[in-house]
Amino acid sequence: MREKPAIDSLLRRVHLPLLLLVITLILTISLYFRISSVRHHNMEVTVVGARNIFQMIVLTRQWNAEHLGLYAFVTPDTQPNTYLDHPDRDLELPDKRQLTMINPAYMTRQIAELAMKDEHLHLHLHITSLKPIRPENGPDKWEALALKEFAEGKTEKFSIENINDQSYLRYMAPLAVKQPCLACHEKQGYKLGDVRGGISVSMPYQAIEQATHNEITATVINHGLFYALLIIISGGLIELLARRWRSLDDTIISLEATRNELVATEKMASLGRLTAGFAHELNTPVGVAVGAISQSDETIKTLRHLLTKDEVSETEFSTQMDYLGESHHLALANLRRAADLVQRFKRTSIDRGSEQKREFQLAELIQDVLTTLRNVLKKTALKIDVDCDPQLKLYGAPGLLEQILTNLITNSITHGFDEGQRIGRIQIKAFKNPDGQLIIDYQDDGAGMNDEVCRQAFEPFFTTKRDCGGSGLGLYVIYTIVTLQLAGTIHIKSTPGLGSHIHIACPIENPPNQGNRYEANPSLKP
Repeated sequence: MREKPAIDSLLRRVHLPLLLLVITLILTISLYFRISSVRHHNMEVTVVGARNIFQMIVLTRQWNAEHLGLYAFVTPDTQPNTYLDHPDRDLELPDKRQLTMINPAYMTRQIAELAMKDEHLHLHLHITSLKPIRPENGPDKWEALALKEFAEGKTEKFSIENINDQSYLRYMAPLAVKQPCLACHEKQGYKLGDVRGGISVSMPYQAIEQATHNEITATVINHGLFYALLIIISGGLIELLARRWRSLDDTIISLEATRNELVATEKMASLGRLTAGFAHELNTPVGVAVGAISQSDETIKTLRHLLTKDEVSETEFSTQMDYLGESHHLALANLRRAADLVQRFKRTSIDRGSEQKREFQLAELIQDVLTTLRNVLKKTALKIDVDCDPQLKLYGAPGLLEQILTNLITNSITHGFDEGQRIGRIQIKAFKNPDGQLIIDYQDDGAGMNDEVCRQAFEPFFTTKRDCGGSGLGLYVIYTIVTLQLAGTIHIKSTPGLGSHIHIACPIENPPNQGNRYEANPSLKP
């Protein structure tokens, strides 16, 4: 029987910590993936921006190359490109104004210079190559590594780098040689499709980092609030569960007490029925003994009368002495029979009332049960066969086995043989199997049961004789004794019209401080 403090302790020490651990683990994993998602998303957005800038520069260069270069007026900021080897690099207009050719590389350099001057962009663009025509276009360490990776087949490179104590996203992709490019770069040994260099794009990352930090902070706060809310809700649910559990425990305790009372009531009712049968059975030998003794009194009176006569024939005196002897023997035999009945009933009633454990012979116990049921059995047309080794001794509470056998027999008489009106046979086989278990095989050839009745046979209050006063506790008491008090198992098989077979197996106890020295007859083993 469970106690409430044990339940409270179990909830406090097992369920609550376990629940907290599960919630913490789930939210920690969720927070980790959320933070990773935020960082990845913000990085991806920034990389996409840098990639788009690169693509716009490439498209602008392609437009320039496809138009074989552009011409612009020579100004202080746009001087002739000394690294451009072209016969028509410089032109002079009739009004003496000077024009100079702007090739894709020169145009990219000027766009990069404009981007550097814009205080809102803070964008760094750099066209570079491992074999630059213009020395200033030589790569730095990060760009040189990227160019080597491009030569190995990589399509782009990006990372967060520190430049002048500021965080920048550096992005770089390769420039492949196309047909318009060969006009300027074929002399460097490049062929169509070669990687001749790349353009790096460096974007300030502080704002993105701050936005990422703010979003992560908000995510942590949200998860923390959600965690606290879950803890509060979980605590409330656990308390509710504890209350429901305690209520269920009280209900179970009440049901167990009710069940025990019902079992005890059924046992007492069974003992009452046995008492009534015993009284009726005892009345016969006692009545015969009283009649025999009364006849003896009459015989003694006759003998006294004969002794007052002067002459008594030997035959007459001998006849009266024979009458007296017969009465004496008849009275003595019936009194011994009554004493045997009293002794068996006393043993049975004490065993059932106390359920104390002792050493007993199983065959004698079965005979005691049949004796106490004699008044019931003699009104039936049943034959009972018992197969049990007379030397099989057990240690335990014999009253429990007596109750089982009594209920089995009375249940067969009531349900299997129509209150004993049908002719039939009951077979009881009891033995110890090789696994050290007591086996009781009980079979009758009565009416039997269908599958539905068989499934419900051991349920309390289930009976097919409700209108005839059946309580539905007979087989339930057997099931309770076997499974709870004897720690055994019980199975029933039945076929309508062919009878029922009940198989009981339970462990055999050893007497205190002794081994199991009781062995069944080997010929009875299955």
